[in-house]
Amino acid sequence: MATARATTDHEEIRKWAESRNGRPARVKATGGGEDPGILRIDFPGFSGEDTLEEIEWDEFFEWLDRDNLAILLSTARGNRFNKLVSRGSVSGTGSKKRAAKRSSTKKASTKKASPPKRAARKSSTAKASARKAPAKRAPAKKASAKKASAKKASAKRTTSKRSASTAKRTPTAKKSSSKKRPAAKQATAARVAKAVRSALGMAPKKRSR
Repeated sequence: MATARATTDHEEIRKWAESRNGRPARVKATGGGEDPGILRIDFPGFSGEDTLEEIEWDEFFEWLDRDNLAILLSTARGNRFNKLVSRGSVSGTGSKKRAAKRSSTKKASTKKASPPKRAARKSSTAKASARKAPAKRAPAKKASAKKASAKKASAKRTTSKRSASTAKRTPTAKKSSSKKRPAAKQATAARVAKAVRSALGMAPKKRSR
């Protein structure tokens, strides 16, 4: 049994008909004015010669869409079965498939385009963190400067204390040395006098009590 599927794809319908020597046509004595009436696909040499009139593909597809029609086409090779039906009575027509493909393609392109945006966000976040980093380092530098100044102040205090202690010690040392010097001079003078007397043969003087 031959199977058929519904479609509204203009190019697909045209290729199917031309591969079987089919032509777009309308039923005579139908329609009126610009309306061609009932649409058909005519196969010359068969029963439609007296009842069908050939029209252009553009007119055929214009009224196919205006009348909201789809066409069932045989999937068997060489089979000429076709039937015009309402689009609401069939599902999975060619136009719907094309729309689904387009939407899936748009979604895929949107997903592919999203990584650069994420990369841009990451780079902007990294820049922001880099800008914040110097602000965090500044307090550390200030703290180190405070420590250095404190060390200098303590060093100055220590040197001032040492200089003060040495200043206190110096007068006492000078006093003690000044006291010792007269006694030493007297001792050397006594020794010299003894040596002179002994050289002259003089008796040493007795100290008066």
